Amino acid sequence: MDFILTGIVFLPLIAAIVIMMMKVTGGNNGKVIGIANVASLLTFGGAITLLVMFDSHHHGMQFVQSVEWVSMLHIYYKVGIDGISLWLVVLTAMLGVLAVYFSRDQKKNLQYFLALILILESGTLGVFVAMDSILFYVFWEVMLVPAYFLIGFWGEGNKVYATTKFVIYTLVGSLLMLVGIIWVTVVHYELTQTLTFDIPTLLQTQMPADIQFYMFVCFFMAFAIKIPIFPFHSWLPHAYVSCPIPALILITGAMSKAGAYGLIRFCLPLFPETIADWGLWIGTAAAGGIVYGAWIAVAQKDLKALVAYSSISHLGFIALGIFAFNGQGVEGSVLQMVNHGIIASALFIIVGILEKRLGTRQLDKFRGLKKPMPVLYAMFMLITLAALGLPGLNGFVGEFLILMGVWGSHLFAGMSGLFVLAAGLAIVFASIYMLFMFQGAMQEPVEEMRASVKDLDRKEIGLLVPACILVVMIGLYPKGIVDRVSPAVDHVLHMEKKFKSLDADSGHGGGH
Repeated sequence: MDFILTGIVFLPLIAAIVIMMMKVTGGNNGKVIGIANVASLLTFGGAITLLVMFDSHHHGMQFVQSVEWVSMLHIYYKVGIDGISLWLVVLTAMLGVLAVYFSRDQKKNLQYFLALILILESGTLGVFVAMDSILFYVFWEVMLVPAYFLIGFWGEGNKVYATTKFVIYTLVGSLLMLVGIIWVTVVHYELTQTLTFDIPTLLQTQMPADIQFYMFVCFFMAFAIKIPIFPFHSWLPHAYVSCPIPALILITGAMSKAGAYGLIRFCLPLFPETIADWGLWIGTAAAGGIVYGAWIAVAQKDLKALVAYSSISHLGFIALGIFAFNGQGVEGSVLQMVNHGIIASALFIIVGILEKRLGTRQLDKFRGLKKPMPVLYAMFMLITLAALGLPGLNGFVGEFLILMGVWGSHLFAGMSGLFVLAAGLAIVFASIYMLFMFQGAMQEPVEEMRASVKDLDRKEIGLLVPACILVVMIGLYPKGIVDRVSPAVDHVLHMEKKFKSLDADSGHGGGH
């Protein structure tokens, strides 16, 4: 079973290479679609196998495989998962299936489109399982390449501007992270006389306080841009609006979580003093992003832009929970990563379906679709309520845990109440824009021209059914996720380099 992680990561990549080498004549893409579907389904099956076999009581890495890669520099191909990365692997594999399935409607070079989707899935999975910092960086860069071509070649609107801005932002962050990785390794070598890029080993290094801030900036900028955290968000609306929906399922659902994962994996254990000094400011930026994203979403008429700006708000929730630096906050953030991936991808699929039916995404062009599309109406309503954080659905559980963590955060101190108030205000805004979107499209009086619109077909129902099931299952029984996340989160929060203030009050450090 040691090879199962490698199989999950590289199966989509191998399938992509095979697809690109195939000769497709006369637009006959049947074999290409078949290979892509089989690869994505096998990858998802492997992820479910990991989930079933995972030991929820063990905080360390499981299913570890290590092979020497560059012997001279002691760089290894080393992969493994813990409770934090487990759910992100499962989420990415599931979204990979949906992205491939939704790609069939692409009429422009479907062969290469599917190949790039699979490469994007492979790179994202690699980020979540890498245990060597150089390997992590390689997979991090692999994510960028297919995303660039998917937006730049298959995108719409001002796609040149969108891709340029996306690449510039991401490359700046990536280069800073590479500097940070090398810097951490050099410091570790100076302290121990051992050269290693092994992430668990590097995380045990006590970074000198005088340079810790500068090292933190290198990592934080890369992760903050990828999430993104306000004010590093300006690339997101342009990229999301220009991006084709199948690629957007993976980009918003999984790739954006790589930044939040990096914060938990690297920044929290490596730079405690810097986080103690700057966590309040970062929390302020995250809270500002929560309100800003929700406020701007209210004004959007393009459904794709509306969901894009709402993502800024929801991703701000995740960042706020991480920097609360307690058990409830970080566990809530991991849970909300999964929840946002499910909800946002479902919303973008709905937007894509509506655009295909009506030829537009402008909200003022949608009226009275409840009668001709009753199945979509029911599913759309459920996803909308989940996005609003209705108790009993998955959006509520993650937001509640984050708000509890923020309220009890030792880092945020006197600002905790204000941050919770800002998050509450964003939830009010979310009620406005989500209900405005849903009611405007579905609840208005039926227009005669809409009466002939067809409801969801089997394929489209199959795309949305998993999200509908999961928002209810996670909402009613989040324990299945939290129980597997908790040991890994506690391990991160209770490493030897934890805050002195948290040493004095362990109740804040790992509250559940």
